Amino acid sequence: MKKIQNLVLIVLCCFVALALVSCGGKKDPVLATGDWMTYTDVNDGGDSTSEMEISEETIGGELKTVYTVWGDVTEQFIYGFAGWGLDADDETNELYKTASMLSFTILGDGNRYSIKFKISSVKDHAYHQFTFDTEEDEAITIEVPMEFFMQPSWGAHARFDQELVTGVEWQTHESWRPGPFRIKMWDFMIHP
Repeated sequence: MKKIQNLVLIVLCCFVALALVSCGGKKDPVLATGDWMTYTDVNDGGDSTSEMEISEETIGGELKTVYTVWGDVTEQFIYGFAGWGLDADDETNELYKTASMLSFTILGDGNRYSIKFKISSVKDHAYHQFTFDTEEDEAITIEVPMEFFMQPSWGAHARFDQELVTGVEWQTHESWRPGPFRIKMWDFMIHP
């Protein structure tokens, strides 16, 4: 009888261990890494500006790398724009390909912005994007499931294919140009 009880106990422990492994399979989000940069409409004949400062700040009791981006969008180029982005390292580029969602925290200025998921099949800069509003002097976390990225209506249609990723960028939105902008952003995360 004791042998049967021990066997039942071993089998039960195996089932519990298997259940814990299968339920605990959800992976934590990963911080995106690479080289940060800014861009503007200068190559299109514009004179908008975009600058970035990278610093370490304590937020919510944790030390965070913060990207402060500011500039001025003009209408020297009729569709004036400015933005910033991540020239991702190889690990981050691979994570983009299977991501279920991207998220980041932004301390805004009350303006509207877009996050753009760039893929190589888009040849006219009409990258798949998600537009969001910021609150002035209020930090908000933006979560963007991958299926929320859509192309603007002015571009040639290209199917959204994460395997073709070439980068992620943020850009000022045309709804408020011209004018200055200033944001702080941190915790750009890739969710498996």
